Amino acid sequence: YIGPFVIKEMINPVTVKLDLPPWIGKIHPVFHVNLLKEYIARDIESKQPETTPQSVDIDKILDSRTTRNKVKYLVQWKGCPQSEATWIDAQDIKQDKLINEFHKTQSVT
Repeated sequence: YIGPFVIKEMINPVTVKLDLPPWIGKIHPVFHVNLLKEYIARDIESKQPETTPQSVDIDKILDSRTTRNKVKYLVQWKGCPQSEATWIDAQDIKQDKLINEFHKTQSVT
């Protein structure tokens, strides 16, 4: 998980729009509440990271699934272990090359 982020708008009881910073990239800011974690401040004087990542990029696509006619991909983020991979909607992946590479490897196996 990354964050914390401010909830900009409650679209409905189970969907929120987050106020995402520019370094996040082109990720759609609307999320189901099941994908969020509550932020609990541990220390008022905790330090912020000295550097802010310039973007959060997808390293590779690990898997795909279709739920209610919506395609989702399990993505591994650059610089993150595979254990932190997350499912995201196909429409939120802007790199068609990654999707094509994933499907090529799936058709070979």
